[in-house]
Amino acid sequence: MAMDAELLTLAGATAEALVQAMVSDGWTSARARIARVLGGGDPGRVPVEEAALERSGLALRRNEVPAFVMTGHWQGRIVELLTRRPEDTEEIAGLLRELRDRATGGTNVRVGGDNNGNLIVGDHNVARVRRSEPR
Repeated sequence: MAMDAELLTLAGATAEALVQAMVSDGWTSARARIARVLGGGDPGRVPVEEAALERSGLALRRNEVPAFVMTGHWQGRIVELLTRRPEDTEEIAGLLRELRDRATGGTNVRVGGDNNGNLIVGDHNVARVRRSEPR
């Protein structure tokens, strides 16, 4: 079965924002909202999701798991939710907007193919560019 590219993109962007939130000052308040969304309409799932989110956040903050691995894990969880409950797509999109709006503090690391080999690291609204040497 082929995966829908839009679903994968939404899940990936949401997972990335979620992992970023795990290392932000607003994680505690964001975690409850995220758990409700990931609960997929089942109030009994909310505490289970909140516990999973807390374990993930703790592992990330302790550097026990790399951010890209954690992002992949949560992308998979979000894809599973959206595959099972496609009606939650708007809820996940709203969560993504909220997470992006909340993004404060922490460290953002972004590596992209369109930055001429530069690694851009942002730390509390201060950005530093580390240029790679041409090969």
